[in-house]
Amino acid sequence: MRLRLGHQPGHPSQSPARLQNGARSPRTSASAGNAVAFVLLLSGPWICGALQAGTPPVGAADSNLVPNASLQGTFGVYGVSNATVTGEVPTLWRAFAIDGAVLDLQSMALPAGTLFPGSPPTQAVEVTVSAFGADQGFDHSNAVFPFREGISYTPRVYIRSGNSDNSAQSFFVSLPVFDSALAFTGRDAGTFTGTAGANWTEFTLPTATGIAGDFYAHLAFRLVNDGGENSIIVALPTVRGPVVENIAPNPGFVGSAGAVDGMVTGTVPNDWRGFAVGTGTLNLSSVALPAGDLFPGSAGTRAVRMSVVNGDGTLEGFDHEVVRSPLTSQYRYWSELYLRSGNADMSPQNVTVSMPIFDAAGTFTGTNPGAFVVSVGPQWTFVAGPSFFASDGETTNLAFRITPDGGEDTILIAAPRIVGPPGPRIFADGFE
Repeated sequence: MRLRLGHQPGHPSQSPARLQNGARSPRTSASAGNAVAFVLLLSGPWICGALQAGTPPVGAADSNLVPNASLQGTFGVYGVSNATVTGEVPTLWRAFAIDGAVLDLQSMALPAGTLFPGSPPTQAVEVTVSAFGADQGFDHSNAVFPFREGISYTPRVYIRSGNSDNSAQSFFVSLPVFDSALAFTGRDAGTFTGTAGANWTEFTLPTATGIAGDFYAHLAFRLVNDGGENSIIVALPTVRGPVVENIAPNPGFVGSAGAVDGMVTGTVPNDWRGFAVGTGTLNLSSVALPAGDLFPGSAGTRAVRMSVVNGDGTLEGFDHEVVRSPLTSQYRYWSELYLRSGNADMSPQNVTVSMPIFDAAGTFTGTNPGAFVVSVGPQWTFVAGPSFFASDGETTNLAFRITPDGGEDTILIAAPRIVGPPGPRIFADGFE
């Protein structure tokens, strides 16, 4: 299933996106030696190194404002109804090609040290345009980042040609800016045009400074039709800014002092809850994940194994209802996490991830804007929910429910993250 959103050339639509149902494996290109790195920082000294250019600790707060900078997963958005896009789009990203354009994406793994000495292992995406139309490119318009008045951002980008003969390839990068309602302001604050060659080159883009009315922005990559293969590879896009908090409690699933409601066995992590209030039984257990288990270079963490017997898919689940996360009207929110099947035969397993919204009095509002359904197989899969706005005083929590399919109903959950606003983490009940 491909997702199609409305699009206007030059400033893609900001309609919230839902995920595809069903996990698919990334495609691998043979030309893994080519890559592109995009680095966008707050004005100030740039210190290049693995800790600053790499993937943050799983589930943790992050000073990189770009969503899914390691370009993992395959649950991105295919941009418009008449798009011709092949390949796989990374989670939280979008590919678009309209009115005669044809665009292909290929995912590849980059070992440590590929981009620069000490660079972390990461995923890259090769972007190839085989036919140019009204507009075509690769961006994260469905998951914008805060871009605020008075803050300056200086882009830096590492680019190498993706053409099979490493021939020169022209490209441009834009930074369209949107207001608080996600309407395009008409301003591309950081547009840059360059030419990629056979060797890695660091490009410093113009400094972009937020002005009155600016609230959000995203990065967009496009190729110039220069008569060749028209291919580049993108990796490690980064916007350094105020640390964006993870407002989900205890993402490392430590402890065993969580809440139990109904027929629940096993271990419930601190600040989380297991519930089974129907005819089914829920079992929860903690699983240690070594470094590199979720993805190359990932930090060690813990996962929760969630298993349901005789469940109906609604009355058994796992959430942090006891410690809800506070929301504000000033930011856009979404969830991120890693999932995989926990079935003994590693058969695919469907799971619903929801984010119910509660008002200031703690009453369910009847809305669940961050919900999605996904099927995961034997490999860890990076997934994310649709982004949404909230109102001041509202709260939410992440909730997981397994869809019964007649076989074993087990999943593993790791590194849950609710992408929140910059600043200190404060939970709805006042403790961390």
